[in-house]
Amino acid sequence: MQVLNPDELDKFAYDALDDTKTWEGVPERKIGTLVLNQAPDNYFESTEESAFAPSRLVPGIEPSEDRMLQGRLFAYADTQMYRLGANYQQLPVNCPVAGVNNEDQDGAMNTGARKGETNYEPSTLGEVAEDPKYKSVRLPLSGTTQQQAIHKTLNFAQAGDYYRSLSAQDKDDLITALGTDLGRVTNDANKYAMLSYFYKADSDYGRRLARAVHADPARVKDAAAKLQD
Repeated sequence: MQVLNPDELDKFAYDALDDTKTWEGVPERKIGTLVLNQAPDNYFESTEESAFAPSRLVPGIEPSEDRMLQGRLFAYADTQMYRLGANYQQLPVNCPVAGVNNEDQDGAMNTGARKGETNYEPSTLGEVAEDPKYKSVRLPLSGTTQQQAIHKTLNFAQAGDYYRSLSAQDKDDLITALGTDLGRVTNDANKYAMLSYFYKADSDYGRRLARAVHADPARVKDAAAKLQD
């Protein structure tokens, strides 16, 4: 994984929280190994009932202010709730191994076995005390509520960096896949517009795709020269 501190997010020429971008110069660190060592014994219980949402985090891990992630925090959880019911987190495949101590109460298929009477906080009854060490960090934010495009993009440079990071075989496979689709485009202007984008990202990328779809390389190069990142 790659890790940045919040105060490092603005050091790039692009928005580091734009999830179409790669973080150049940020070293990867190994944090563990995921081993898939068996198939489920009961496909429905282990697979169909499993519910994933980025908002379901253990203490110590919190979401960033990435726009896409922020939308998915509630959207994914809502989807699972609609699909499996309000208490889907109590299903065996989803419930934590550690003990649960919260105020969730009632609802269809609730198996929490709560014995208290309050499902709200604060309460003078104090059945479940809040532990301040589990509060989220206070991260300062700046910006506006106006919806607008990300202003630091570097779309072509990023696409070129990605292409150059691929192995020779991966580049071949990418050209084959893209060339097959672009070869079916009948609108000449659209086809050359797309080819110019790839050429702007990386000249080898653009030339190879132009050859793959039998396009004029000179025309592609001229169109790419007029583009700005």
